[in-house]
Order: sequence, then structure tokens, then C-alpha cells
Amino acid sequence: MNPTRRRFLAGLSVLAVAPVLAACGSDSASDGGSASKPSSSGAPEESAFPVTIKHKYGETTIEKAPERVVCIGLTDQDTLMALGIVPVGVTYWFGDEKLQGVYPWAQDYLGDAELPTVLKETNGVEIEKVAALAPDLIIGQYAGLTEQDYKKLEAMGVPVVAQSGDYTDYGTPWDEAALTLGTAIGKPKAAQELIDSVKKRITDEAAKHPEFKGQTAGVVTPYEGLFLYGPEDPRSRMLLDLGFDLHPLITDADDSEFGISLSAERTSDLDDIGVAVWLDYEADKQTQKLFDATTAYDEGRWIDINDSNGSYYVAHSFVTPLSIPYVLDRYVPQLAAAADGDPKTEPPAVKD
Repeated sequence: MNPTRRRFLAGLSVLAVAPVLAACGSDSASDGGSASKPSSSGAPEESAFPVTIKHKYGETTIEKAPERVVCIGLTDQDTLMALGIVPVGVTYWFGDEKLQGVYPWAQDYLGDAELPTVLKETNGVEIEKVAALAPDLIIGQYAGLTEQDYKKLEAMGVPVVAQSGDYTDYGTPWDEAALTLGTAIGKPKAAQELIDSVKKRITDEAAKHPEFKGQTAGVVTPYEGLFLYGPEDPRSRMLLDLGFDLHPLITDADDSEFGISLSAERTSDLDDIGVAVWLDYEADKQTQKLFDATTAYDEGRWIDINDSNGSYYVAHSFVTPLSIPYVLDRYVPQLAAAADGDPKTEPPAVKD
């Protein structure tokens, strides 16, 4: 899979780009059970520096607490803001660009700080724009930073922390990414406390829904046929954490860590899936028609998350300590309605 396609599919179906830019994140949203707001400022913890962090392209030592952080990762700002640091630059992914990377589930953490400068990654990192922000830390965890761009950033003489080399690009688990981000700004203990609180919320939700355990599920989207998100994708990991197993169509495939592409005809292979989580179900009429003929469709074992869902559509793909509680408030009731196999139980509508 080429890097451009990999980066794009890290978010959503290509067929949804145009409406998403205009619609996502533009509606108001409730608190949604967000993570507890840290009581401390962005001050580092005792003995937090210097710290050395290993990553895909080696290791980076950070000598002192950074004050001007630029995020190369697509979702990294959430954790930083939860820990008291508003980055000076964020990399735009999708959603309402006017929000400048601070979405409804994170807006309470902005405080009096200025909104970050928005970077674009369409043709690689905007090196000159990053330099103009005078960063003292450049970091990317939910990222696909190339070695070429890494070297260009490193040449600025600023600490650069790339994504983990232990996972596929855009595949670092949200908790490991959060701990790395917290460590980089000198707040590893606070980061771990934040992670633990969110994990407890996920565990509690799974315990409330034992019917999820053992059922198969998968996140799928129409893209040049059918695309299924693999076991290292954060959205797939969320299903696993809630008790589901990934459908064999995903797990039996070779090289499926990030995801797999199949012909549209293979949509019928989802006939026996426990719950199909569609992103942009109606974007391709061929896959829609094929899934409409499955037992899973007849039994109501599916949900669709699309741009009409506003901020929820964006939050579902973010998978951060701030977005997860917001998503769970909306996602779990939908999954429960789909998992019961009763077509009369309709998943609750979500628009915020």
C-alpha cells in the first residue's frame, strides 16, 4: 500500500472527503463523559528530564520541558491538551478545519491559550511552516512520518520524536502513544493516570455488555471495493477492548495489520459477522446492495457512522484519551442494539 493511500485510509473512506470537510465537527456537542481535567499546569514532574525516547528512526533525548510543541501526529494534540500543554502547531486530518485541531471533546482544555497553527500533510510535512513556529519539540505518534521528513526536521536542531517502530504507521495503540506524549513533555505519571481512567471506562463498558464477548465485529468502508481495518488500527482495537473478536475475513488475511482491500463482491462474506461497523455505508451502491442481501443486514447486525453524525464521525477515528469517553457514550448503545440480532432494535441516532 502506498504511503498516500495508507495515510488517507487511516481516517475514512475516500468517498467521504468532500462532505467531511464541510460537515464534521461543526455541530455543538455535549461533554460526553470526557476524561477528568488535570488539576496541574503544564509544569513537568520531578526528575522528568532529561529523557530519552526510542522511536522508528532511532532515539531522541529531550533535555528540558518543551514549551512550543508541534504535532506531526494526526491526533496527538488531544493528549497534550489533557496534560496541560496546548501545541503551537497541529497537523490537520479531517473534520472542521476552522476548529484548528481542537474538537468539541477537547475544547474545555484550550483555556486561554491561542488556537494552534494548522499544518497540512498532503505532500509531506510543511517543513518551512514548522520551522516558522520556532518549536522546541516536534512529535508524531499517530503518524506516518517518513525518514526523509524526519531528517529534515531533525536538521532544525530541535528534538524530534517519530512514531513507534514496533507497529505499522498509524498503528501505535492509543495508550502507548499517550504515554510517549506525556513522557516527552515531562508528565509520564499524569499521562498514566489519564490512561488508567480511560481504560477503566472501557473495561466498565465491556463488563456491562457481556453479549459482546465472543461475537465477531469489524470496521469496514467502501473504498475501491471493500476495505476492512486490521488488528493494528485503533478502531479495530477499540472493538477488541470492548470484548469483540475481529471477523476471520480480517484476521485470516496476510499482511492485514493496517487493513485489507477486497473486491466489492467479497462484501457478501460478511454474512455471518456479529456486528459490522460501517463508515460511509451508502457511499458505494454496489457494496451497499451486496450487504443488504446478507443475514447480518437482515438481523440488524450493523451500524453506519458517516458525516451526517457530525463530531461523532471524527471522534470515532481519533481514538485518544479525550475522544474515547465521548465516543463510548454514543458508540456502545449503537453496538448493543446491533449485537442483539433483533432487527426491531434500531441503533440510536447520533448527530453532534
